[in-house]
Amino acid sequence: MPTIKDLLRSKNRKLITVSSSSSIFDALKIMAEANIGCLIVLDGDHYVGMFTERDYARKIVLEGRSSDSTTVNEIMVSDIPMLNSDDTIEVCSKIMTEKTLRYLPVFENSQLVNLISQSDIIKYTIDTQKSLIAHLQDYMNLK
Repeated sequence: MPTIKDLLRSKNRKLITVSSSSSIFDALKIMAEANIGCLIVLDGDHYVGMFTERDYARKIVLEGRSSDSTTVNEIMVSDIPMLNSDDTIEVCSKIMTEKTLRYLPVFENSQLVNLISQSDIIKYTIDTQKSLIAHLQDYMNLK
């Protein structure tokens, strides 16, 4: 069964973070520049949570709050399940589905190593299936 570590080997994206004391506006600029929908939130060098576009829509826009004067730590989500890089992709998918999450942080030896998204899982699954199909076609052509 493929693990998150296997998926991360194929993922080239650098982990993009934001300080918990940054304004929501600054966090949105980082997300826009990197074309991503989620940031890992750090307090110094320590993981404290995640900030997503969904958090922005629900906790800033719908509540009429200011992006300039609200800080990331005021609206970030900190009670997100954490994955271990040795967890299977199936376990990750199950957690995402049950908790209706699009992103999960990945840890190895208690250290944050990356972020995994539903899109990462879909891409990895498609690429793996394409490879398997190609191998099966090669095998069938040899017979």
